[in-house]
Amino acid sequence: MPYRLNRSRRRRTLGLTVTAHEVRIHAPVWTPREEIEGYVLHQRDWLLRAWSRMQARVPQIEAASEVRYLGRVLAIEVRPSLFCEVRRHGDRLHVHAPLSADVAVLVREWLAARAARLLAWRLARMARRLGRAPTRFALSDAQTQWGSCTRRGHIRLNWRLVQAPLALVDYVVAHELAHLVHLDHSPRFWEQVAALCPDALARRAALRGMSTALFQV
Repeated sequence: MPYRLNRSRRRRTLGLTVTAHEVRIHAPVWTPREEIEGYVLHQRDWLLRAWSRMQARVPQIEAASEVRYLGRVLAIEVRPSLFCEVRRHGDRLHVHAPLSADVAVLVREWLAARAARLLAWRLARMARRLGRAPTRFALSDAQTQWGSCTRRGHIRLNWRLVQAPLALVDYVVAHELAHLVHLDHSPRFWEQVAALCPDALARRAALRGMSTALFQV
């Protein structure tokens, strides 16, 4: 449920007001936040019933847009909520957030969190095949580059890759890992990429074809 906390020097007690758009929490200016949260939790059952009655009178927010995740298109569904939470259910991404929240930012944070785990997993998996591992791994927020590898063996992968099919993610991982052996784009480098990813050129072309769309997030 979206909420607004109103503090007042004149008020002496805690109170709640439920409208069709938000829950208003009224509190004296000196009341600790822990006490306010405890009061709201104590009123939880009444609050849920009152909010449900109000929401039945107004139309719910429908799907706002779409987002890609591992090559699949997820429909984003936004629902008013007191707290922020993003969860995937099949081909839908449910975003629960206050009305004042920036849904685009919440979706980006959800993608980045999954990218951190997924990209680290694919990197470690392919590094075992190569027999070499990066000295450091981090996510990148570059606007035009999918990955990078330094002379010190530091590899960075763009979090937006999590939108692409897994096969294309693995191509970028293979590309950057191959730089641990050949820090150039010589024929030997591409031979190393092909050893890790046999159809690398086809995957490279496919990634280039969708790059504009993926970088819009």
